Amino acid sequence: MNDILIHADGIRKSFQISSRKIEVLRGVSATVGKGEWVALLGASGSGKTTLLDILGTLSKPDGGSLTINGQDMLSLSSRALSVFRRQHIGFVFQSYHLLPELTILENVMLPVMLEGLSKKAASVKAAELLEMTGLKERLAHRPNELSGGEQQRAAIARSLMNEPELILADEPTGNLDSVTGKEILSIFQTIHREKGSAIVMVTHDASVAALAQRKIELRDGVILS
Repeated sequence: MNDILIHADGIRKSFQISSRKIEVLRGVSATVGKGEWVALLGASGSGKTTLLDILGTLSKPDGGSLTINGQDMLSLSSRALSVFRRQHIGFVFQSYHLLPELTILENVMLPVMLEGLSKKAASVKAAELLEMTGLKERLAHRPNELSGGEQQRAAIARSLMNEPELILADEPTGNLDSVTGKEILSIFQTIHREKGSAIVMVTHDASVAALAQRKIELRDGVILS
């Protein structure tokens, strides 16, 4: 158990749409090891993004249990979960979620500024991560001045600011062309090799999932393999 980072057991989640109840996850159980790269593979509607949101404590399940590093996530208050996410989890979304009024450097600095790091120290750290992701010359630009691939690189740099044990990525190449997508995946490979963070990546693409150490395939809210 000392090598297990995430332990999800019997996770259930449903949504009510008008008079219809849709079961999205039907008793999903899974583990992720420390430093492990796991792909959540499945077609649209399989439940993989819902599971990722629950693993990231962005959503609570209707039933089941979830521990991260041995800590019961479902017993924590919303405030405590928010602090936990900032300190332990990095998120990379398909749509980047960069603040348009801030420069790329300022966007990447945000997570550690919320934790009280000085502006100078945050700036130095953010610049180092942006250099690592290939954006050394773009620090003063705003998101609308960058390509989609560059914005995703910035989002990846932001996810690393608090040196998370866990990075959750939801279709991080979904809005990108194939060449740019391969470049982004190469960055994830570097992060996994050099930073040692566990990665859980949602994808519907078998070629992307093949980069992971292990695949968890979902269909209709249950794990196939």
